[in-house]
Amino acid sequence: MINAIFAVDRTGGLGFKGSLPWNIPEDLAFFKKTTLNSIVVMGRRTWDDPKMPKPLPNRENYVITNRPIIGYNVKTISGDIKKSILSLEQQNPNTPIFILGGKEILLETRDILDNIYLTYVNSIYRIDTRIDMNSFLSGFRALSADYQGKCTFMTFKSLIKDATISQPT
Repeated sequence: MINAIFAVDRTGGLGFKGSLPWNIPEDLAFFKKTTLNSIVVMGRRTWDDPKMPKPLPNRENYVITNRPIIGYNVKTISGDIKKSILSLEQQNPNTPIFILGGKEILLETRDILDNIYLTYVNSIYRIDTRIDMNSFLSGFRALSADYQGKCTFMTFKSLIKDATISQPT
């Protein structure tokens, strides 16, 4: 199962200067609980975020990059990202895969996602990276929403992947 997990503010803001513009303990706890014992895939800029623990503990870490990563127990992906992630899914059928970002990787892998775990931060922050959430969520349906004051945790399921799988051959 291939999932995306990320957070946005009310304007679709994802980041500022290569990092999250907020520090919300409930969001970090949700992220940790959801991704533990899974495979996480992230871009090099997400990996390089100074606030990101390296590697994320109790997860198999993959970084999409053409440059080697020295000194960490992490694997790299280069070339055809979607093909590599689909192959990773085939090799690990019982382990959830979570794509963490950044923006370009989320957009590039959107059509292979089964689920999206989205934290809506109920504020507006100074950001320099934004995603059009109406466009991104097109083809997904909301399964759940859990309002937690500063955040709303939502889960979306792909209708695109379901339609592809359920079509007769």
